[in-house]
Amino acid sequence: MRNPLQVALDFAVARSQEAEALFKEWAPRVRDPEVQALFAQLAAGERGRVEMLSRMIPEELAPPGGETFGLTDLLVHPKTVRHPTLEKTVRLAIRHKEVSASLYERIAGFDGEACSFFRAMADADRRAMRALEAYADRLTEGEASLTPPQ
Repeated sequence: MRNPLQVALDFAVARSQEAEALFKEWAPRVRDPEVQALFAQLAAGERGRVEMLSRMIPEELAPPGGETFGLTDLLVHPKTVRHPTLEKTVRLAIRHKEVSASLYERIAGFDGEACSFFRAMADADRRAMRALEAYADRLTEGEASLTPPQ
């Protein structure tokens, strides 16, 4: 059986890579410069997370022999849609942030060497969620918020 902490690290890396790709794909398609900047900032943040998480080892997440109960329950992969609209993409990004914030908060609770790092990432994800939710509230289906296809 694989170490659940390594499974969580691998999961976090994969989800950050997916989120980075999502934000990079959509940033140039959005007309609103503020949202373009938000997506670009979120993509860069995810890139940094991938780099940091890729260098971590399970022993940094929890003290030796520490309890990791409930960790694998948080490894939820948000479902994507086949032909996403901007609104659906923003809702998916919110769900990604929700999942990662919960996972990072749980890992921070293990009080390992990296607990403050994970607590900071959970806080950053909650801030990003609030920004994305504020933008999602302004969106309506069919709103002309995307650049026209080339």
